[in-house]
Amino acid sequence: MEEIKIDWVKTNYNEVGDYYDTYYYAFSRGNNLLYIGISYRQNVKTEIAQTLNRLGVNSNGLSIWLGYVNTEQTTYGRITKRIVLDAECLLISTNQPTYNTQCKENYTGRCNFKVKTSGCSLIRRCVKCENNRVYLTC
Repeated sequence: MEEIKIDWVKTNYNEVGDYYDTYYYAFSRGNNLLYIGISYRQNVKTEIAQTLNRLGVNSNGLSIWLGYVNTEQTTYGRITKRIVLDAECLLISTNQPTYNTQCKENYTGRCNFKVKTSGCSLIRRCVKCENNRVYLTC
């Protein structure tokens, strides 16, 4: 089974830098996971600003989580956009963030695929798709 590992780091809107190596971001308020998104080969600060504006979410009191692919614990030699999209979809499907709309009803990505995470207690630590079924734990 192929596997990707995402390490999450908590920050806030004012501290987000102009990073290009951040593939994932998430929003939370308190114990509520609000959104999971991607920023593939884009400036993550710009992507976050556009998403907040599109959703009409105020950044005051908002926790922002930046997700970095841990290449040492990932089975893929190269992280492609399709892998990033499939991991995002599997995380949305299994975590059900409030503001996401795509992938909430069903997971449409690759099968025999596992996503492990660390650093954010609001996001499940390990989810997978195996034999065309999605599992909330590994």
